[in-house]
Order: sequence, then structure tokens, then C-alpha cells
Amino acid sequence: MNDRIYQFYKKSPFLIWVYKKSVLSYFFKGFNNTRSFIVYKTLALGQYIASLPRQYGVKDNRFEKLLSYKDKYCGKRCFVACTGPSLTIADLELLKNEYVFGMNSICMIHDQTDWIPDFCGIQDVGVFDKIKCDLLSTNNGLVFAPYSFKKSVGNRQDWIYFHMCDYYHYYEANHCHNFVHFSDDSYIRVYDGYTITYSILQLAVYMGFKEIYLIGADSNYLGEKKHFMDHGNPGTPYERVGPRLTVAYGKAKEYAVCHDIKIVNVTRGGYLEVFPRETLESVLARNEKNKSK
Repeated sequence: MNDRIYQFYKKSPFLIWVYKKSVLSYFFKGFNNTRSFIVYKTLALGQYIASLPRQYGVKDNRFEKLLSYKDKYCGKRCFVACTGPSLTIADLELLKNEYVFGMNSICMIHDQTDWIPDFCGIQDVGVFDKIKCDLLSTNNGLVFAPYSFKKSVGNRQDWIYFHMCDYYHYYEANHCHNFVHFSDDSYIRVYDGYTITYSILQLAVYMGFKEIYLIGADSNYLGEKKHFMDHGNPGTPYERVGPRLTVAYGKAKEYAVCHDIKIVNVTRGGYLEVFPRETLESVLARNEKNKSK
């Protein structure tokens, strides 16, 4: 129910009955669905149109930094350190010779280790509000974020912005019909896939990495501990996040298979079974395509 409408109708049990259970409820539901569809699809169209000039070769100074990273790490491997509860600081310290993307609450560990990621991703405004002080006051490598974050961050040299297309599937997601697109050119656009990890996968492909290893990708919030580091955001309930992540990671796998890119899950446990699994130790034993090679 629309929040404003609910605030009005909740003042009277009779009005709530009219809204929810009477014959008129079909009208109200239809009106809200139509309004939601028009709003989200209009916003999605605006985001897509804004990305078209770059697609047809028009230079965009807002994303010039990102353009310089296209295929910069061609043929290399990288790790994406997700913030599931299985991840440990000891895991991260094993990755000092690897290219690593961190995300979100990874920035909260710098008083406990001298390890720092090469790159970091964030796109959820709610999470950003919780960790802003840690993220802006510590070294997290190059931070990738949607351009909308620039208003809060400014012209920091360690931040690189991308054009986020997220509204394209908001209406469907609200009705439990999950789908995603995968962008092979992050300079043009990055598609939302219900998690910052999905955006990082697109960025890693854009930057030329051919082997991508996910660690801490538990893909659930079922246990008592929800995240690697608690930042006050409880996470989406599993009954919603589970199907969404399965769809998103399935699309990433489909793209990777078609383009000779290897995505492997080295998480201990968890619910992500879309990608083949290996142990972290077995991957590190093959010290090829890493930062030092």
C-alpha cells in the first residue's frame, strides 16, 4: 500500500476496510499498480536515454576515470570479497598478493589489519549512510559507486563513478518477478542486480579480469550473524533475497560462459550454488594471474 494513502486510511477502520476488502479495493490496487508501473518505467527510460550518448561514442567527462580502466587488468584474476558472515579477516590477509574488490562494511576492519583492498564498491544509500565515516576516513583502494554519490562525496581522487541503471526492474521486483541485464561496458552503464556484488562483477569484466573468485558470498541472512561486520542494516529477508540472487548470479554465469570468463565460488558454506566451487587454499596454491605475476 502506498505510504501516504495508508497514513490517511489508517485513521479509520472503515476506510481500511474499503481500501483492502471492499469491491473498491480492486480499483485502488489497480490504480497503485498502474501508477507504480508508469513511475518506474519512466525513470528507467530516463536512465537508459542518459547512457545512449556514450554508447554512440560521445565522450562524457563524468566517467572519464572509469574509461581509463577498460581492460587494464586483461587476463588477470581477482577476488570479490563479499560481506557474508563466513568471511574472516584471516581470509582477507591471505589475499595480499591478489587483486581484491571489497564492498560495504569491509571498510570497518582497518583498525584490525593492515590489509586493504585494491578496489571497493558501494551502491546502497542506506548502507552508505551507516558506514560513511569509516568509508571516507580510511584507505579502501579505488571506490566505485553510482554517480549520484558524488553529491555526498565530492571530487575525491580515489572515487570512480559509473552510470547506474536500476529502475528498469523495480516494478517487476516488487511483484516477485525477478530479472536482470548484464552490461559488458561499464563506461556506458552498469545494471543493478539486487546486490553490489553483481555490479562489481560487471566492473571486473569491464576491467579485463578473466578469473573472478567470490568469497564470503553466503547469499543468505538466515543465521544470527547477518554480515561480516555489523553495520546496522539487517538485510533483505531470505525469502526475497534468495530468489533474486539466484536470478542475478545465473545471468552473470550465462555471460561469463559465453565470453570465456571464469567465475568461481570459494565461500565456505553458504547458499550460492550457481557457480562452481573451489577452496580458497587450492586457488591460492596456483599463484598465477595474480597481482605478482
